[in-house]
Amino acid sequence: MTDRIPSAVPGPGELSEAELAQRLQARRQWLGDTDFAYDPPLEPVRGDGVYLFDSAGQRYLDMHSTVPSMGHGHPEVVSAIAAQAATLNIHARHLNNVVEAYAARLLGLFPAPLGNLVMTCSGSEANDLALRLARLVTGGKGIIVTSGARHGSTATTAEISPGLGQPLPAHVRTIPPPDPSLAKGAALGPWFAARVREEANVLQKTGAGFAALVLESGFAFDGVFTDPPGFLTEAVSAARQAGGLFIADEVQTGFGRTGMFWGFSRHGVVPDVVTLGKPMGNGYPMGGVVMRAQHLARLNASAPYISGCGGSPVAAAAGMAVLDVIETEKLVRNAVRSGEALRKGLRRLARSFPRIAAIRGAGLLIAVDLVMPETGAPDPGAARRAINALQRNFVLVCSATPCGHTLQLRPPLSISAEQVAQFLEIFGGVLATLE
Repeated sequence: MTDRIPSAVPGPGELSEAELAQRLQARRQWLGDTDFAYDPPLEPVRGDGVYLFDSAGQRYLDMHSTVPSMGHGHPEVVSAIAAQAATLNIHARHLNNVVEAYAARLLGLFPAPLGNLVMTCSGSEANDLALRLARLVTGGKGIIVTSGARHGSTATTAEISPGLGQPLPAHVRTIPPPDPSLAKGAALGPWFAARVREEANVLQKTGAGFAALVLESGFAFDGVFTDPPGFLTEAVSAARQAGGLFIADEVQTGFGRTGMFWGFSRHGVVPDVVTLGKPMGNGYPMGGVVMRAQHLARLNASAPYISGCGGSPVAAAAGMAVLDVIETEKLVRNAVRSGEALRKGLRRLARSFPRIAAIRGAGLLIAVDLVMPETGAPDPGAARRAINALQRNFVLVCSATPCGHTLQLRPPLSISAEQVAQFLEIFGGVLATLE
C-alpha cells in the first residue's frame, strides 16, 4: 500500500486552498486560534459507531475517540437524551428521581468508602472542585502532578496542567511520569513514591503545605504508562503519609478504557477523590466528583456546591444510558479483547518496522513510540507525518505527549476485530512510506 497523495483538486470532502484559507480566517476571527489535530483540518459532518463521515460521505476510522467512548451517535444514548429533554430538563436545585437513580447506580460501581457524588458539567469543573475540596480538608495549597499532565482548562486546573506548556505557580510541583526507562532499573513503585516524597517535602518547606497528589492512572498525556499493575500503591501511601489526599483523575481512564471499569482499580488503590468527565455521557457535557462522606460534609459546611446544569435530568439520563450500554454490550470485556488484538498486531508490525520502539498500554489506551531507526532518538516529525498520512488513508489517530513522537490510540470501546485489522493493515502501509 502506498501513501495517498492529496490532489490540488478538491477530493471527497476536501476544500480548495482558497476555501480552506477563508474558513480558517473566519474561525480565528470568531473563535481564536485552534490547535487542530490534522493538517489540513478535518470537517466531520456525521458519526456512527467507530466511524466519522465528511460532507462527501467518506468514512474515517476513528482511533482516537476519547469523548464518545461508546461510539459516535450511539442510538441508546441519543434516545435517552432526546426523550428526557422532551420531558423535563431543570437545574439541580430540585428533586428528580432520574438524577437520584443515576447517582445510586454510579456510586454502586465504586469501592467503599467512596459513596457520594457531586455532578458537574465537565472534567475541568470536576478537577477544579476536587482541588478546592483537597485544600479545605488538608489546609494545604500545594499540588503534585506528573510533568506532562493535563487536568483541565479552568484557571485553577490549568495551573496543574504542565502539559499545556504554561509556567506553573510555586505551589505546583511536578514529578516525572512512571516511565521504567527513567527509573534506570530501580523498582518502579518505590522509585515513583520517592519522587512524591521529595516534592511533598519541598511544598512543606516552602510553606505552601501539601494538599493532593493528582494523577490520571493511565498517564495518557505523559505517554501512557500502565504497568506493572499495582505500582501506584506506594506513591499513594507516600502522599497520605505527607498529609495529602490522592485525587484519581478518571476522565481518560474511566468507564472501562483500560479493561477495568476504573483505571485506579488496576493498581488496587482506593482514592480519596475521583473525578469524571467526557465519557460519562458519551459526549454529553457532564462530569462528576466522587468522594467520601466526611469530605462532602466538609465541603457543604464551607459552601455547598451546585452546578446548575451538571445535575440535570438530561445529564443523568445520558449517564444512565452509558452504563446500560457498557453492561449490555460488554464493553469492558471488549476493551480487553480488542486491546490485546491491537497490541499483538502492533508488535507484529514492530518486527518489520524499526521505527516502532515501544508499545505500551492496557485495554484500549495504547501508545506507540516512533523513533529514528539509526539512533533510537524520538522522532516527532515521523509521528506527525504518520498522523497526516493516516488521515489521508481515512484513519484518525493523534499524539499528545511532551516529545510529540508517541501515537496515541483510544478508539471507541465498541471497536470490532475487523476494525482492528483494518487499522493494522493501513498503519503498516503508512509505516512503509516512512522508511
